Amino acid sequence: MSWRGLEVEDLVQNLRQMVISFEQHIRDAGNFDQAEEAIIHLEREDENFNRYEFVRMLKKKIDESVSTLIEDEVERFAMEGQHVDTTGQVTLISKITQSVLQSKPFCDMSRKLKHNISVAVEELIRNFDAEFGEGKHRDMDDRLLTHHIKNMSDEEESSCGSSFNQGMLFTNNQVLQEVAEKLSKNRELQTKIDALHSLNQNMPADCISSDHWPQIRKNLMDVMLDPDPELSHLTQKFITRAFATTCPQTREIFTLLGENLITQFQSKRSLIPKVKNGLDVTSPEIVKLIKSFRLLNEFQQETVNYWIRFPDKYKEEILQSTLNLFSIHQMGGLMGNSAQLTPIHFVSLIDPKAQWFIKWMHGNYSRMSLLEMLKQYRPIVVNAVRHCLDFSANRKQPFDLMSDISDNYSKLSSQGSRRTYYAGVELEYAYFIHSVHLLGRLLCFANGRSFFPIKLKDSDEPVTITRLLNALVLVVVDPSTSHRSSRHARLFCILHIVPYEPGTLVTEILKSLCSSEQTCEICLYTDEITSTLLSPVSHYLDSQEHHMSKESTLLHVADIVSLIASSTKGRRHLMYGERKNMFTRTKSSAAHIIAKFTKKALIGDLPREAGPTPSKTVIGAYLYICRQLYNTCEGLLVLYPYDLHTVVAEAWRNASRETDGASTPTPSESSDSSDATAKQENYDVRVWEDTLRDNLLNFASTAKGILLLQQTGAMNECVSYMFARYEKKLQVSKCEKFGYGFMVTQVAATAPGMVALEKTGYIRALIEEIWSVLECGVSDTPIFTPKSWSVDPVDKASHKHLIRLLNVLSSFPAVFEVLAGKPLASKDEYSFREIPSTIADFMDRLIIMDSDAKIHSLFNFEHSHTFGLRVLSVMVSCLDTFLLLQSQYNFQDKLLTAQSLNEERNIIIDMLSIERNYVLVRTYLIGGPTERILPQRCLNEDPKSGSVYNFPLFSSFPVPREYTPNIGGRSTIKQDNELIKFLSVKKPEKGKAWLEKCRPIFIKILQTKSDSLKGNVVQQLLEVGSPIMAKIPEEAIFPLLDYTGTDSALKNVQLTPLQKLGVKIAVRQRNNQLNVFYRYGIHLKVIHTSAEVTDKLMHLLKQCAFFLQQQQRQADSKMKYLHSSYTGFDWFAATVFLIFNGNLEKSWNFLHKFSTLGCSGYLWVPRLHSSVHMPVGLMSSGISPLFSSTGHNIELVLQVELPLVASAFKMSGFTPAQICIHWLKQCFWNYLDWGDICHYICMCIIMGIDYQVYLCVSILKHVQKDIMEHMQTQDLIIFMKEKPLSGFHISNYMKYMLELEKKYRKIILSNMLNISKP
Repeated sequence: MSWRGLEVEDLVQNLRQMVISFEQHIRDAGNFDQAEEAIIHLEREDENFNRYEFVRMLKKKIDESVSTLIEDEVERFAMEGQHVDTTGQVTLISKITQSVLQSKPFCDMSRKLKHNISVAVEELIRNFDAEFGEGKHRDMDDRLLTHHIKNMSDEEESSCGSSFNQGMLFTNNQVLQEVAEKLSKNRELQTKIDALHSLNQNMPADCISSDHWPQIRKNLMDVMLDPDPELSHLTQKFITRAFATTCPQTREIFTLLGENLITQFQSKRSLIPKVKNGLDVTSPEIVKLIKSFRLLNEFQQETVNYWIRFPDKYKEEILQSTLNLFSIHQMGGLMGNSAQLTPIHFVSLIDPKAQWFIKWMHGNYSRMSLLEMLKQYRPIVVNAVRHCLDFSANRKQPFDLMSDISDNYSKLSSQGSRRTYYAGVELEYAYFIHSVHLLGRLLCFANGRSFFPIKLKDSDEPVTITRLLNALVLVVVDPSTSHRSSRHARLFCILHIVPYEPGTLVTEILKSLCSSEQTCEICLYTDEITSTLLSPVSHYLDSQEHHMSKESTLLHVADIVSLIASSTKGRRHLMYGERKNMFTRTKSSAAHIIAKFTKKALIGDLPREAGPTPSKTVIGAYLYICRQLYNTCEGLLVLYPYDLHTVVAEAWRNASRETDGASTPTPSESSDSSDATAKQENYDVRVWEDTLRDNLLNFASTAKGILLLQQTGAMNECVSYMFARYEKKLQVSKCEKFGYGFMVTQVAATAPGMVALEKTGYIRALIEEIWSVLECGVSDTPIFTPKSWSVDPVDKASHKHLIRLLNVLSSFPAVFEVLAGKPLASKDEYSFREIPSTIADFMDRLIIMDSDAKIHSLFNFEHSHTFGLRVLSVMVSCLDTFLLLQSQYNFQDKLLTAQSLNEERNIIIDMLSIERNYVLVRTYLIGGPTERILPQRCLNEDPKSGSVYNFPLFSSFPVPREYTPNIGGRSTIKQDNELIKFLSVKKPEKGKAWLEKCRPIFIKILQTKSDSLKGNVVQQLLEVGSPIMAKIPEEAIFPLLDYTGTDSALKNVQLTPLQKLGVKIAVRQRNNQLNVFYRYGIHLKVIHTSAEVTDKLMHLLKQCAFFLQQQQRQADSKMKYLHSSYTGFDWFAATVFLIFNGNLEKSWNFLHKFSTLGCSGYLWVPRLHSSVHMPVGLMSSGISPLFSSTGHNIELVLQVELPLVASAFKMSGFTPAQICIHWLKQCFWNYLDWGDICHYICMCIIMGIDYQVYLCVSILKHVQKDIMEHMQTQDLIIFMKEKPLSGFHISNYMKYMLELEKKYRKIILSNMLNISKP
């Protein structure tokens, strides 16, 4: 076996080479431990490590010795039949490694290698002084630190292992004294050179810490001014070595360099060129200057990483030295003067984007000191502002010395890829770039903005932030058209990174300001800046004046505006303008300009005089801004008049037809170039189609937007596109942080949305994901590591899927579409790999567990069934959904049977029995927070009783009395208050006069004596108020039709099983033991326990159904929700029936007159179902005005009044509209107590239907703290749907609702009463 390269003679030479190469690493180390650590990690730090001869030979030898052993071991393991899997790879590798290390060939090789290296190291140590002693080598070869070999070779050499006091690491004071003397002015050149060589052999920190440093520093200042190139090289090397360390003494070197540069710029014999003469970077003096500035700049950017370790004086001296240097300004005109170049000109060439300043401003530690010192050096900021203003003002005019510039350009030459000359105009442009970036960072902070306004000598008015930014915006929107601009774009070819085009640079600065909403609000939210920014867009719309803008300019504007629109305040500024809001908005705001431009561009209606039609890229950019607006309620309110949903839908259809008609090029038909062109065109068309569909989809972000999207007929295609992106986990857009969860929930709140989700496969994919988490996946990939056994009913892995499923199934119209009329499979046998694909299958497998076959088909029966019961519990919180599931699947009896099967003497308390008990009590009892008692879902040991569960379990109805608190009956005491007296007047005033008098009295009673507003008072208020209001034109927006129903006609009206079951809930319930009938009304003691009550309510419902059918038309739709009359239960009619204590005649008289009022369309949900009073498009959409109008307005007010709540809902993927519509549809049954439900009905009728919105906002304000908590625990939908509104009373929030009325009634009430307008 060959040992070539690893014999003793070879090792001595190879190790010597490595040690010489380690000089810098050893010098950087402060002590032996740090040096040892650096050597150990050298492979990571030294990019040439693997090229050293010793390393190469060592690797080759190990490979020769070990590779065969490894192959033999792997083969042996394979022969023994040991299976290699992903979980066992680490163990297998460890076994093979251990076996190889213990093998005889490896041990022999290791032993000989150690012997050879030991002999070689001893040889190096023995000849160390002869080879590396002081004075032996003073040339420039990098071998000065080889005297550290003893520290690295053997840890047992304690004399060298504890310190670096070998050779010259700890500098001799006598040597430094000699260096100081040799560097003095009167010494010869060679003496100075030798002194600098000697200085460079020592650690800079030791030199600076010595007593001779003041003299060395003084002499170094003189040497640095010497023009000799070798002296310059050696001094810069000393500075470079000092800056390479992180010791606190580096500030001395930095201040030395700063003072030297200051001296050069302030010297009367200075060779600094004038601006007009440009800069020749081949001149030795200029090269020296540029190198010095480069050292200065690199240290500025690096020192921020560690200066916090040192005393504040370190930082302050560096800041002071920098500002002293940069404040050297010899003011003059922009060009054509005798001004010299300033230090900032040089820094601008090296660091054009002012990274040094940006880094210094990043942390508060340095930012405070820097801004405080800048107050003493205001000329730096003043000159930066001046350069920006001058550049903006002269962007279209040639310089005075343009002929000189042309002459200077003739001097431009190339040496490879390096520039050798910069013209004066380029230097000034570099200064401009540096100034823009400096000011851009300065404006990001409050103390930085305090420098404004700035007074300029040649300007009468001070420069404000607005004036400065407006000037910069002009650079973007109205760039130079002269040849000067093209020359600017060619600036800094030395970098070859990005084009330094002024518009692009300023755009980046403005975008950085937009990244902070507070900064953007202070700096950019002014009508002056916005108007200037949108001037290229306005020119397209102006029929008088046309100024053709470049595409890049329009895109720059779009980028800036889209970032402004990404924040709430920015959107409002665009929509309303400066210091305006939704109540004082005008049609001249930025949003209107952008919407007009976008609409005209999409339909091709822009003036021909304005130039060619903007490209699809430009149109898409401005459509995206519109989308940022209309995917909020406020923005949709502003942009609604432009019918963008219709325009975008039509443009998408055109693009889709163009895509379908595009031919696929083949090699036989065209050449390669034309083939590539055709492919690119087809690709562009597909991208444009997706862009339009994506923007159309975003109408689904709001309740009203869902309706508009449905009316375009593109719901299915948009949802399909959303599902495709949702599967890929793609972000909604570049400026939106959250995914499609919120949008999916909004879509699933409607019947057409649910149909689209089911068609696209979203529901199927969701069910399969849930099944893979609970049971097994589609593939049979074995699991090597078993899943941890969860102690929670729904573990973390399943929780996210639970929330996603609940978001989809929280709306009754959606549930009706996927479950109505669909029986459960209920098979005799299920395979373990049979995965459900529909909601009905999911219910059959995980919720309705009524057979052994279903139980035995599950791997994790308890956890999976618990998951299903949790889904059922949230679903049945919607009473219509409960009635549908109970009428179709009779799940209550199934749960009772399961409880009885779990019973011996008593029902066994386990996870499933507790969950079933909760669902049974919840679905049996109806009532508000104080009207029923719901059991807990957790075990709590009672020290008194010793029971772990304090709620009784049962296996048959009725529920135990522990769940039904006692409620006081109707008071027989005659009530007498101001409202009663007002309502008892024999000749009441008519029309608005009566209403205007009634409202203050009603508010007063509600706020002061809310307990008296019940029973007969409520009845009398409704009986007296409805006929009077029916004669007020503003209130009675529907015609009052005569009721033509007869007994025989009513017999033909059939209530659905769902509605019949609802009657039982409302007024009765069978009790098998007592054979009596009662339900919510009986429980409240507002009706008597007689069978007549049931018949009366059923008769009332039939009357209502017959009356409303006279005003309905058949919808041309495949949706089940629209196939017949209203499919849910009429909760409002049932509520009115209970208010009138089961009096059929009074209830019907009220409902008949009430049907003419505008508020009936929102309080009485069946009133507008398939109604002839609505436009055909709205009627056939399957979306109720309660959702599209009330829900939309709730979210509108919420975003303004309670932004934290609105954000919490969005982050949770749940929508405020959805939960509010849930409450409103069932008249707050199960959420408010009966008294507050009566107050709600009266308030919305007397005060106006917009109070429906204010009430929901008040409720969300009441539970704001809980909402924020449950947003954190990611179970907001469960909390909002299952928990009653404890502690909320309408009377307590009446003042808040009155305040909301003053602000929003003008917008909301007119919107809600205009039924003909979607």
